[in-house]
Amino acid sequence: MTTRPFIVIDLDNTFVDYTTAFKECLEQIGYDGYADAPDPSDYSFACEGWFDNVRTQPVLHRRAVGLGLYLRERPYPHAPEALDDLRHGGFRIVLATSRYDDQEDTDRWLCGMGFEGGRLDDLAECNTDFATIVRDRWTARLGWCHMSDKTALGADLTIEDNPHTLDRLMDKKMRVLVKRHAYNLPQCERAEQSGLGLSFDDWTQVPALAKRLVEENAK
Repeated sequence: MTTRPFIVIDLDNTFVDYTTAFKECLEQIGYDGYADAPDPSDYSFACEGWFDNVRTQPVLHRRAVGLGLYLRERPYPHAPEALDDLRHGGFRIVLATSRYDDQEDTDRWLCGMGFEGGRLDDLAECNTDFATIVRDRWTARLGWCHMSDKTALGADLTIEDNPHTLDRLMDKKMRVLVKRHAYNLPQCERAEQSGLGLSFDDWTQVPALAKRLVEENAK
């Protein structure tokens, strides 16, 4: 029996639009002037059009979470359709987020968006080999998990935006598909020059690119 390829998909600013939801929360808090802020050129949001230092965004992020930041996020155009294409195309999918302040909002978000799924974290208590659980047992529904080190999941392909996570994955020679942003252009270049991955701007590109990378990895 052929093992179905396993894909890990990040949430914030990969599958869903964190930046737009964050702008909405800033407006609610009373911070004007960010509605037209550009795509941040630094992952810390300490860059032109945003904040003066790296300490500002984490403070405002925590306030935004209290205002339902994660529940405000919406998938990027064509992302749900691409997810369906991947699942129907024989891939196993897990959404993996490094959110540390979730407060159960991811479960509520999945339900509200119509996804059939559930959290994988509790299964880790039954078996220390979490990657084996994800790869071999989670096949029927769309699972999600909190995971700060996504290299531990052992995915055939990780779809991600975080430049630090991308570098860790590529350091371990793991395949990546990069959701391109102004803050991760060096990782886009590294992925393509190293042969470890590709980058994309529109989710309509993802099924074909994922299939290409997984097939190349299998050779």
